Amino acid sequence: LHGDTNYLVNRIDQLLNSKQRLGVIGEPSDWLIASKVDYNEALKYHNVELVDIDINKVVEYYEEDYDKYNVDFDYDKKEVDKAIKLHQVLERIKEEYNLSGLTIRCFDLLDKLKTTACLSLALLNSENTIGTCEGDIPTMISMNVLKNITNQSSFQANPSRIDVTNNKMILAHCTLPFNMVVDYSLDTHFESGIGVAVRGKLKEEVITIFKLSRNLRDYYVSTGRIIKNLSHDNLCRTQIEIEVNDNINYFLTRPYGNHHVVVYGDHKDVIKKYMDKLVK
Repeated sequence: LHGDTNYLVNRIDQLLNSKQRLGVIGEPSDWLIASKVDYNEALKYHNVELVDIDINKVVEYYEEDYDKYNVDFDYDKKEVDKAIKLHQVLERIKEEYNLSGLTIRCFDLLDKLKTTACLSLALLNSENTIGTCEGDIPTMISMNVLKNITNQSSFQANPSRIDVTNNKMILAHCTLPFNMVVDYSLDTHFESGIGVAVRGKLKEEVITIFKLSRNLRDYYVSTGRIIKNLSHDNLCRTQIEIEVNDNINYFLTRPYGNHHVVVYGDHKDVIKKYMDKLVK
């Protein structure tokens, strides 16, 4: 570790893995595989207390009025206002439950609120709060591990196309932290065609891909490189093509669920050391 005293103290505190509270707003989406975890194991191995929160609380809070939120997005004002109001609700829940992160069963909100959580999750992850989609708990804890290790935001994404011959893959999702982008625009949520999603352009550089299994002890980690930003009509809004350094067959034969997490830089060795210590 290098830096001034305050930085060193903060990083040592993070690496000591102080107990954190992460909210689970609604259960994992029904189509997710291996996304429910043992809450006691989360506490035992990651010092994470998982807090269940009824998704109806989001709907209840959304019906209330909120002060104007100071943002300036170049997009449909009515849709941005709805998405920002949802962000204020999630911020309120974060403060109420003293959370350092959350995951939300966001597809349930499409019919109830006629908006999506994509923009809010982008803002939360940019502001040092973990936020993941679809109630995916292992992905939330994976992002929390990366935050503890790297002090960086990370990108939750779906492996969408896999090229085994060239060890390449396209990853896509409708949200990512604003502090990871070099440029962005807003669009609708891909699957529903409503709300506000983020189409971000990422830096073409070395990355680490990481994902915990549902037992929260086993994990996948590999380095790679972003080689291209894409803009296909039939994928989630943010799309990157990456070269993976390890064998890409993992994603076809034994993946730990669908979502995986991308962070800038080569952190493979430090992740392996961190995890090996954590689960002993």
